[in-house]
This record gives sequence, C-alpha cells and structure tokens, in this order.
Amino acid sequence: MQPGQENRPIYDKTILLVLFILFLFASPVVYWWTNPGSPWYLPYLLWLVAILLGALIHIRQHHES
Repeated sequence: MQPGQENRPIYDKTILLVLFILFLFASPVVYWWTNPGSPWYLPYLLWLVAILLGALIHIRQHHES
C-alpha cells in the first residue's frame, strides 16, 4: 500500500464510475447517442465501456487489499 492511502475510502473510484454512468445516460449527452444518425451499436458500446471500467476498478481494488 502506498503512503497516504490508509485513510482513503476504497469507494472513491466506484463513486466516480457511477457519476460517469449518470453523465452518459441521464444528461444532455443522451441526445448525442440517441441521434437517428448515430450507429445502432453506440449505446451498447457506452455500456461496454462502463462495464469494463467497473471491472478494472474491481480488479485494482482487489489487488490493493
């Protein structure tokens, strides 16, 4: 463990991920990826990015503990 991380909550990155997901799916950005001219797979791609980020956070937190 690196110095200064003893008192830091492990959920900081998870909260940032949740805020990122809210930004993607509950903000004006929705109009960008729901535009009729956008590719059909764009919402799935955004979910894939969110899932991969969550998995990366989980793996890194597991290795740090």
